[in-house]
Amino acid sequence: MKLPSKTTPYKSSVLALFPSILNVLKQGDLSVPELYRQSRIADVVDYSNALDCLYALGKIELSEDGGLLHYVG
Repeated sequence: MKLPSKTTPYKSSVLALFPSILNVLKQGDLSVPELYRQSRIADVVDYSNALDCLYALGKIELSEDGGLLHYVG
């Protein structure tokens, strides 16, 4: 996971992906693949790491019934 540091600038870190993911999810619940397509993040590993962080921070949830990601405001 790329976190900001002396060698990794913020723009190259996983934290820089949070706004693009959350802005898409604010419009409505989406599946993981659909959110990936709509957020237009190039690297799937960075995308997965960003989702892990957002879930751990309590900013997104995964619905049990349909497997959709939900923005927690």
